[in-house]
Amino acid sequence: MMIRNFGLMIILLLTLSLVPAQDSSLMENNATTVDDTSIVSAGAQGIWKASLGENDIVMAVNQSAQSVFGQAKFEGDNPWNAALAGSLSANAVSFSLAALQGETLASIYISATLEGDTMKGFFIRSDSNGKVSRGDFMATMISPDTSSYTPAEVTTSPLPAVQSEKESTEQKIEVPISEVSEKPASAESESRFKDVTKLAKGINPDILPRMAPL
Repeated sequence: MMIRNFGLMIILLLTLSLVPAQDSSLMENNATTVDDTSIVSAGAQGIWKASLGENDIVMAVNQSAQSVFGQAKFEGDNPWNAALAGSLSANAVSFSLAALQGETLASIYISATLEGDTMKGFFIRSDSNGKVSRGDFMATMISPDTSSYTPAEVTTSPLPAVQSEKESTEQKIEVPISEVSEKPASAESESRFKDVTKLAKGINPDILPRMAPL
């Protein structure tokens, strides 16, 4: 009887010792779940209206896992279009815009914090002329669907007409008709044999010497 009670006591102690271990493993699993949830990236997919200092732009942002890509446009004076590419981690987003603004190639780096339907941060712009500027960046999502985005209409000045080398060497010079003088017809070349009858007609017989009588 005592041996049986002793065995039951051992089983009870083992059971009680396992309960805290199971609870601690559950707590570790819950903590891991919370940590995994905290690193899930927020959603940046959509059309955003943003401000780069004093200029307003529109961005169409597509998201694939932690990568963001898309297009951007400026529709004010001297409009331009840009390509967009960057990354997103949790609620921190950073991307760059590459744009041809007139004849200048510009790159705009943007770093912002994503909070729901808004982004706030800063931008740094540099261009091929060596100019650099920095300012505040702010954006608000206006549509989650990027399919309605249309690029800005950019008018390009027509290139000057290039005249071919053949045309340049074969330019026709127009001369007024009044200035064109008619060339006299070329006289026919005289025969080297003279017609004596023609020569005699031009001689005065009175000036010829008299012939002496034989």
